[in-house]
Amino acid sequence: MPKLHVLAAALLALAPAAAAADTQTDLVLNGSQAVEITASDTNACYLDDGGVFNGQLTDPVSGLIISINVLGTAGDHPALASDGHAQLTMLGMDSTQPDPFINWSATGGTVTLDNVDTQVALDDGSAATHGALGHSNADLTSRQGALHVSGRFACHLAG
Repeated sequence: MPKLHVLAAALLALAPAAAAADTQTDLVLNGSQAVEITASDTNACYLDDGGVFNGQLTDPVSGLIISINVLGTAGDHPALASDGHAQLTMLGMDSTQPDPFINWSATGGTVTLDNVDTQVALDDGSAATHGALGHSNADLTSRQGALHVSGRFACHLAG
């Protein structure tokens, strides 16, 4: 994962203060978290040697990180695999708690990869990188409650 960390750091440096109106990412979280994520510049992903798509969708404002680990082919993928492991998870922080890390795991729904070989524009439109596009419609749960995440996402591919 070193490539992912380097790419994520580089993309964070490029992130504008406000998201462009026509962003390729528009994820809405409803439930225990109510957030709309519209920035794509901080979203990084890669396809590993086993053909698995690994995505990190981050929101610089809320600090939430959504992780996706599904088969790297276009189409629908279960957010909760048939063997019971979550293929869509989210990490957040609540500094008012003794254990501040909050982990959400998928309980159902889908993650769809629309295109894993396309151009993804930076939010300000100044340039584009090789990337992937998809959308999510999934339920997650944590010790702080349940939420639903829906909408489209774009990420910049490493490697």
